[in-house]
Amino acid sequence: MNSNEPTLISCLICSKEIPLDAAFTPEGAQYVEHFCGLECYELFRTRSNEKVVSKVISQADINE
Repeated sequence: MNSNEPTLISCLICSKEIPLDAAFTPEGAQYVEHFCGLECYELFRTRSNEKVVSKVISQADINE
């Protein structure tokens, strides 16, 4: 591998290979996720929010 070649990673959503130094990287205390841009990040957030809402509704149904 040539040392001048960028390190490539895959976008979490679309799996497009992107250079690590160009990745949009939201970080948390225990994880790092890589996205090729804001559109994929927003899709990730939307899907995550839908899962949370679905889980809350399921829990409410169980508790009734």
